Amino acid sequence: MTRAEVQLAGMGEIVMARGAGVIGCIGLGSCVGTLLFDPRTHAAALAHVMLPEAHEQDAKLLPGKYATTAVPTLLRMLDLSPATASRLRAILIGGGELFQNRSQALRIGERNVETLHRLLCALRIDVVFEHTRGKTGSSFEFEVATGRIKVRAVGAAAIERDLAAALGIQRRAA
Repeated sequence: MTRAEVQLAGMGEIVMARGAGVIGCIGLGSCVGTLLFDPRTHAAALAHVMLPEAHEQDAKLLPGKYATTAVPTLLRMLDLSPATASRLRAILIGGGELFQNRSQALRIGERNVETLHRLLCALRIDVVFEHTRGKTGSSFEFEVATGRIKVRAVGAAAIERDLAAALGIQRRAA
């Protein structure tokens, strides 16, 4: 995966790729990179979710900022309704707690992950890969055509996984 090919979702942003390309996020602390993949169309949409629930006006300007607005927006980008969303597969990266000894109300990473799980479960979308929580930040790149993911957490070796089978990507015979 070459850096020049990567479309990055910045904080609160959403990116999409269909058939090819690499999408990802850098610098995920309490934020969660929320990727939905459609095996039928080979399309992936990714939101850099910062907060669990929308309470502010900017939810319309940056729907990817909040879990509760990001998931419905990702569905619309993939041309799916909640009734057909169960064919999607999800990947969640991030949701760490970089600052310890915080009150439960401030545990944004944990709340982001819990909210996303609740929303995805309600839509019957399976989470096929998750690298969440922890005490460090992370970044990742996802190759849409092959289903390969590379996750880098601060202070740890990179993790690379081939998610093709879990995502329903059919390999062509050589």
